[in-house]
Amino acid sequence: MNWKFTAALVVVAVAIGAVVYFNPFAGEEDRPPKDPWFYQVSFDDIIHIKVQSGDNVESFTKIGEASWVFDSLEGIPPSHLRWGGIVLLLSGPQTSRDDIRVERRTIDDPAQYGLDDPGLIVNLGLTGDRDLEFRLGHKTVDGNSSYGQVIGFPQLFLIADIWGDVLGRLANEPPFPKWWEVRDPETIAEVNIVLGTPGKMDPPYLRIQQKDGEWSARHFTHDTDNRPLDEEVWASDYIPIIGGPGNIKVAEYRVRDRDYVDWGIDQDGLSIEIRFSGLTERGTRFVDGVLFLIGNKTEDGKHYFAVPASDQTLVPILLIDAEWADTLFNLVDNVPYAEEAAQSG
Repeated sequence: MNWKFTAALVVVAVAIGAVVYFNPFAGEEDRPPKDPWFYQVSFDDIIHIKVQSGDNVESFTKIGEASWVFDSLEGIPPSHLRWGGIVLLLSGPQTSRDDIRVERRTIDDPAQYGLDDPGLIVNLGLTGDRDLEFRLGHKTVDGNSSYGQVIGFPQLFLIADIWGDVLGRLANEPPFPKWWEVRDPETIAEVNIVLGTPGKMDPPYLRIQQKDGEWSARHFTHDTDNRPLDEEVWASDYIPIIGGPGNIKVAEYRVRDRDYVDWGIDQDGLSIEIRFSGLTERGTRFVDGVLFLIGNKTEDGKHYFAVPASDQTLVPILLIDAEWADTLFNLVDNVPYAEEAAQSG
């Protein structure tokens, strides 16, 4: 075979191999399109959130750089454990293309998808006097998603149910902070009152307990065991207030580094702890609690500065009713024991 012909065949083979390998004539490899976004807004642009789930409505407003408060409660922030991540969640979810054909992407009949009477309506107030509202309607046949629409746009979307459930819970089970709620006295398991002084060991300490509807107390300086309380005095003077201070206000929303010296709050100072029974979502009973570390009184004498003991990085400074706290502090030296009432009678 002629060597020139052989060389030509080699050149042609290399060229064919290059074309096959690089294939400049072929389009890009077909890739499944990315899931579309329901909507997208900047995390920092969200300044107001209103959630309506059925007949339940709750709304929240951003104050300062990063603090949020309930609109329905005067300056009370939502629970950090429940609220963490909510604003990021609301900056926009991706959606699923499953079960939506091209010809059904425009909503001609909102009632067909439950969007005329939606189960969830969320309105976002944004900076620059803007707002955005979206709705979630009927569930899909598989029960994993809900039909969604951004008001002002005709497109139909599928939104994962778990996303809507988290948002709906903001209205159905508002994220009240644990320290704000006043507990039913029947749920109270224990109250601990400590008249601590920073740097002083073994402060006066009173523990009050309830078991099967009967109340008893132990003063750890004087008592070796629990002693029953005078039922009449306890029921009239203390049971009405034992569930918590109520009417709590917030003095400072964000105090970094746990430095509370300006408010007279110290880990070894005055404290009141309320322990109560709770119920998990699975129906398991457990004992939970809230511990108030209490500092100075305000200038008008109507409140104490306090913080709810927590492992969170940022904890608010609270204002709790001074009369409530003083009533419990006075119990330490004036416990209404049942036997003492009998002896005096």
